[in-house]
Amino acid sequence: MPRIHVIGAPGAGKTTYACKLAVKLKLPICHLDEIYHDNSGAVSRKRSEPERKALAQKFADKQNWVAEGTSFSDWINPVLKRATEIHIVSPSRFIRIWRLIKRYIKRKLGMEHSTYTETLHGLWDGIKWTWQYDCKTLPVILNKIPKRTKICKIN
Repeated sequence: MPRIHVIGAPGAGKTTYACKLAVKLKLPICHLDEIYHDNSGAVSRKRSEPERKALAQKFADKQNWVAEGTSFSDWINPVLKRATEIHIVSPSRFIRIWRLIKRYIKRKLGMEHSTYTETLHGLWDGIKWTWQYDCKTLPVILNKIPKRTKICKIN
């Protein structure tokens, strides 16, 4: 009964890796961006913390799954606590930044779907976040993972 949570910095390749893994293992997948953003109405909105936590808990309660996302807020705790494995996707910073720029351009040109509106400010925030991820964000996430959880690093 694997419950695998794929984490990594923005632009690391989490979604691509998680989708391939879910297909290979024939498991349901949860993209945490789809929990964070509610796109059911005419205008996308950020869900409230209680809404996000309830949806994360509902998914985490399933028998087996693959989840992917970079959040470290408390609403993600149900997924972190139920995961049997954490896969950390970790290419170099420069690869991540290149991927962020490429994704931004593709989304602006309508060549790729997004759960939110792309802006230059958002791109800049993503570049700053991915640059600092290994030393600031990753340690916070790793401290939330139960000791029994298997951790795998994917380059």
